[in-house]
Amino acid sequence: MALFKTREPRRFQGVHIYTSERQDKLNRLVAEAKREEQIQRGETPEYTPDIESYRGKFAQNLKKADPNRRRLHPGIAIALIVILLIIWHYLLTGSFRF
Repeated sequence: MALFKTREPRRFQGVHIYTSERQDKLNRLVAEAKREEQIQRGETPEYTPDIESYRGKFAQNLKKADPNRRRLHPGIAIALIVILLIIWHYLLTGSFRF
């Protein structure tokens, strides 16, 4: 009965196989040293954003719900739906008889 089932695609797992954490750390240290050297010489260092500091921030903030947000009580929602159905019935038939 796979006719009525919808399968979800697999999630992408972007794992770098050939990376060197040691080399990445060394490159960051060299870049930071060059930036500090430019500051000491009085030059303005070129801006390169640190991508790792931004990674995952958007998804992390999506998970948090706003605690001050007021939600509609389910009883009020059901009452509104019933009232709207009565109005809709009146507009279609012209009377409140059911």
